[in-house]
Amino acid sequence: MNKKQLSSFKTHKITIKKPFKFSYKEKIVCPYCQNTEDFYEVIENATFIVYYVQNDEGMLEPIEEDVEVLGPVRFFCGKCHADLTLLKNRITSGKE
Repeated sequence: MNKKQLSSFKTHKITIKKPFKFSYKEKIVCPYCQNTEDFYEVIENATFIVYYVQNDEGMLEPIEEDVEVLGPVRFFCGKCHADLTLLKNRITSGKE
């Protein structure tokens, strides 16, 4: 086939757009006081292990820390102190 014969064929350009993932993070809002900024967690039955090395002057310097959580972790509003553990678990796991 020469160039003239190729130009008589209709050509189409197909553009395919692939779907992209949009990572959307929902903000936690306290349903009691509408707080969106201050929160805290309470960890029950946890063991903190701190490893130290002693320097020449006799002072202890921490070099490593390990935490072992054996009990539940509860999440609270920092303003009205309401227990929001279920709300946080639902949002962070992506389940509604």
